[in-house]
Amino acid sequence: MKKMLLLFVSGAISLAATAQLPYTTTQFQYDSLLNVSYGSAIDYAGNSQDLLMDIYKPIGDDNCLRPVIVLIHGGAWVSGSKEDPNMVIMSRELAKKGWVVANINYRLGTHKASNYNMYAFCTTSISAPCAYICDSSEIYRANFRGMQDAKGAIRFMKDRFAIDSSDINNVFLAGESAGGFVAFAAAYTDQASEKSADCFAISDAPTPSSNLAIHGCIPASNSLTRPDLGSIDGTLNTGLHDATVKGIGNFYGGALNLQLFQQTNDTPVVYLFHQGSDIVVNYGYGNLLGRTSWECYAQTNLCQSYYFYPLAHGSKSIDQYFQSLGGSAPTYQADIIENYSYLNNCLSNGHSIDNLTLRLQNMTNLFASTIDLSGNDPATNCITNGLNDTHFNTPISLFPNPANDQLTLQVVGNTTQLPFTITDAFGKTIFSSELHGENTLIDVSHLSKGLYLLQLNDRKTQLVRWVKY
Repeated sequence: MKKMLLLFVSGAISLAATAQLPYTTTQFQYDSLLNVSYGSAIDYAGNSQDLLMDIYKPIGDDNCLRPVIVLIHGGAWVSGSKEDPNMVIMSRELAKKGWVVANINYRLGTHKASNYNMYAFCTTSISAPCAYICDSSEIYRANFRGMQDAKGAIRFMKDRFAIDSSDINNVFLAGESAGGFVAFAAAYTDQASEKSADCFAISDAPTPSSNLAIHGCIPASNSLTRPDLGSIDGTLNTGLHDATVKGIGNFYGGALNLQLFQQTNDTPVVYLFHQGSDIVVNYGYGNLLGRTSWECYAQTNLCQSYYFYPLAHGSKSIDQYFQSLGGSAPTYQADIIENYSYLNNCLSNGHSIDNLTLRLQNMTNLFASTIDLSGNDPATNCITNGLNDTHFNTPISLFPNPANDQLTLQVVGNTTQLPFTITDAFGKTIFSSELHGENTLIDVSHLSKGLYLLQLNDRKTQLVRWVKY
């Protein structure tokens, strides 16, 4: 089992030494491509769902190997979307730092309780009727479906590396709340034996309470059958690339069991953020929504408690587990806010990101260190030279890079006709021509956005990567 040296311990840790690494500073504008389909899959109720993502990319970064991060929203596996404010803010800010960002939707929904009642003083502003599940299996199954979708999204982004000028060897995940659980599952579940018994075929769900239909919690077509959910990898975008990632960011989410971290061939770096005041996901170890149920609702008889939610490990519990592993723990950083107060957190906003700007900076600093170790350097990513040839007094130049409509190929002092070809990232020749003299203007307005390779042939070969934006 591959492990990495423990470099970080819990608490807010200064990473000033890596603050100036690439992909950590805001310096670019961004562009976005909204509602890109990355596949479709069957949801919990037996209906086909189109899965969409929003893709954000930097503008003017002059980088052919941008790191990729897939963002996963929260919402207790029943609500939320890629349009959630935190997800949009993070997407934009990461793109400004030089990242390609895929902000995804994934399959939501759970079979509902048969015995739900809205108490007299309970409202949808203080409770979530659609979160009343029929049994704990629903959370394991919802997380499994989310994991399959996240893996499909990772493979989708790797498949389109040429379009995005991205680095398939530096792909990361980050999620908040339920999205954090999904991110951990997608990153660490790599053995079929890790599939929970709840995710095979199990008994049908009970007929949900008619009261929940009033709140829009039950779809018009709602099969109660709970079939086998399939493989841990799912069926989306399989074939070209795997779904491995280099790191995970977890914002007030967690893991359904710690054994997840023991059964992996790869050990991604981990960023953890959590507050003790979180009453939705206990930052330690406890039932999901347990503090809401037993500290906030049961004490006042305000709303019906959320029964059946499983025990889970929040970021503090994961931090403690990593500490217990010593040198065999993954590289990680834990930003833990110690503001837990029994019976006194019900009106606080503990299930949120305290200082989003700081937490995002800490996460990107950690991830950038891993990217740096891989040799990814924006200053040289677009240039790969073959064997030097004494015929060339200076290296060839290709500018601007990235290019839009026109590209200039320059070899200082050249007086001969030099053939060149341009191929796409998959090796397909796009066109061939010749360099006459020192400078040749190449029309690339007809090319799609993406990564290309220019090959200049003489007695030896010169190769230059460039990107069309």
